[in-house]
Amino acid sequence: MFSFADLEIPLVGAPMAGGPSTPQLAAVVSNAGGLGMLAAGYLNADQLAEQVKQTRELTDGPFGVNLFCPADPNDNPGNAKALLQGYRQALAPLGKQYGLDLLNYELVLPDHFHSLLDWLLANPVPVVTFTFGCPSAEQIERLQMVSTYVGVTVTNPQNAILATQADANFLCVQGPDAGGHQSTFRVQDEVNQLPLSQLVPAVQAVTNLPLIAGGGVGSNQDVQSILALGVEAVQVGTVLLLSDEAGTSQAHRDALQSGITETRLTRAFTGRPARAIVNDFVTEFDALAPAVYPHAHYLTAPLRAKAKDAGAWQHINAWTGTGFCQAHNSPTIKIIFNLLKPS
Repeated sequence: MFSFADLEIPLVGAPMAGGPSTPQLAAVVSNAGGLGMLAAGYLNADQLAEQVKQTRELTDGPFGVNLFCPADPNDNPGNAKALLQGYRQALAPLGKQYGLDLLNYELVLPDHFHSLLDWLLANPVPVVTFTFGCPSAEQIERLQMVSTYVGVTVTNPQNAILATQADANFLCVQGPDAGGHQSTFRVQDEVNQLPLSQLVPAVQAVTNLPLIAGGGVGSNQDVQSILALGVEAVQVGTVLLLSDEAGTSQAHRDALQSGITETRLTRAFTGRPARAIVNDFVTEFDALAPAVYPHAHYLTAPLRAKAKDAGAWQHINAWTGTGFCQAHNSPTIKIIFNLLKPS
């Protein structure tokens, strides 16, 4: 079974769902001696099978797959339907600009979690991590029985305790500066505000499990300060968004290089809190967005897709952490070298 002691460098490539994570990106991280990750949150089993196949063709090193735990419908408010209808009405004029009738758009809520999990049980990979919750102890045990090392992403000590009790092998500690979704276990949960320097010791106080940690990492100094907290490895994502091997869309790349420097945790795009560049969409809809997931995600998805195709970065979910100004157009291996070179 995988062990962090087997890594040559203490870096994990953060899984970035929706495009940025690719087999090529995962393979470069693994070939450099770290742990590359595939993001399966929005994939079906066939798509995951193809990405795993490609990754295995590109690296002999260990790599992992990240899954989104399905949301409990009871996590959404009792008036979720009315809240969504109100959001439809707010979004409708912008949707119309892109030729979309969001008032009558039928929401389809695919759930591939169990088919993905079944595929990973039949086709084991070295590491599997979970976001948005903790799988059952039985699901974790089944993965461990096929020699998969299991991690759970946590944002507070309470969830670290739950993951420890479920017998996870390790925890990914996500700080509030991380780009994209915060891995809150429940949709309605408030986001942890403790900086990583305080969050990691708080988690260490309640568990003896190995930890990796990340959020807002952009420099060698960031990496060294996190490693000094006693974690096994540092997880990096945002700093890789502009890399040659990342699947980051052109609109997303344009947003990162637009000159905007402000990011915000917002529910505007998906109903879950996620850190993004403050573009026109965030400015207009942040205060209006309901905490209803995954419904809000699938309501805004066609609009965001149209905007991405049009290159309109002001209307896309430009996920990024606070350290995004340190991301550069560069081969991934060069970025890794800069993160680890002696200061």
